[in-house]
Amino acid sequence: MSDEDGSNESDPLRDLFAHVRPRAVPPEADGAEIRRALFAEWDALTGRRVLIKRLSAAAAAAVLIAGSATLLLRMSTAPAAVVASVERVRGNVEVGGAALAVGGRIPSAARIDTHDGQVALRLDGGGSLRLAPQTRLTFAARGRASLDAGTVYFDSEAGLTARGLEVRTAFGTVRDVGTQFVARLAGDSLDVDVRDGRVAIGRAADAIDVRAGERVSVTIGASAPRREAVARFGPEWDWAERLAPPFDIDGRPLIDLLRWVEAQTGRTLVFADASTEQAARDTVLSGTIDLEPLSKLAAVLATTDLDYSLDGERIVIRASK
Repeated sequence: MSDEDGSNESDPLRDLFAHVRPRAVPPEADGAEIRRALFAEWDALTGRRVLIKRLSAAAAAAVLIAGSATLLLRMSTAPAAVVASVERVRGNVEVGGAALAVGGRIPSAARIDTHDGQVALRLDGGGSLRLAPQTRLTFAARGRASLDAGTVYFDSEAGLTARGLEVRTAFGTVRDVGTQFVARLAGDSLDVDVRDGRVAIGRAADAIDVRAGERVSVTIGASAPRREAVARFGPEWDWAERLAPPFDIDGRPLIDLLRWVEAQTGRTLVFADASTEQAARDTVLSGTIDLEPLSKLAAVLATTDLDYSLDGERIVIRASK
């Protein structure tokens, strides 16, 4: 072969490759072994990567599960909200099977059984709730309760920041509209007596308004509720009056005590004359005394120049003789 310029000089690389012989092909068994080793190494390498990824994912999932379990545990062990506190107890009253005492706190979802006792509660949102003997009531939440048996009295105590009360029964839901009322389950009927203000009884088909001085009875099978007049004081209210919350007189004007007695007894306060009313406003009380409303009134007035008498539904305040 001649170069481009026509010379016959040999090419060193060509001469070198002219003497090289092809490499022998390895036996098939050796080739298979080589491929097996290569694939094994590849599987080991990629397998480790997959395992690391899987372990990382599992670890992340374990952290998430642990965090969720901790959250659920905290949620399940979180204390129930307090919906009321105990102001007075008479006889055997239990909540969740434990005896109640003055100062005790009532959590939501707690069932109260009065048995042969009575209890007065201060609701968390304001207002006084009192339970008569043989009453069973469960608080669903703040301001909401279910009455399964017995009788309750509620006083929203105008002037406090009461949120009102909703009492659910099998006959309808009794809703306070700034008032004093009794709700009583008796056999196949629900009786609602309103001493002051107004109550609404919500039912599936309609709503029933009950006004002061009225009793409305809702009975199973009756085509319409029954209405009748009811006294705002007297024997039917005595049990609730005996559970009246404590009233601190120390440093308070006498007129405040008189207004409290008026509200607790359902009677109307009347002054014999203007000078008597002024004396009640000017007289400042001192000390402590814890009695039922009328007994407390008599004991306090005995330390002043005033006296009282009952005239039907009226409490008449006059100068002492």
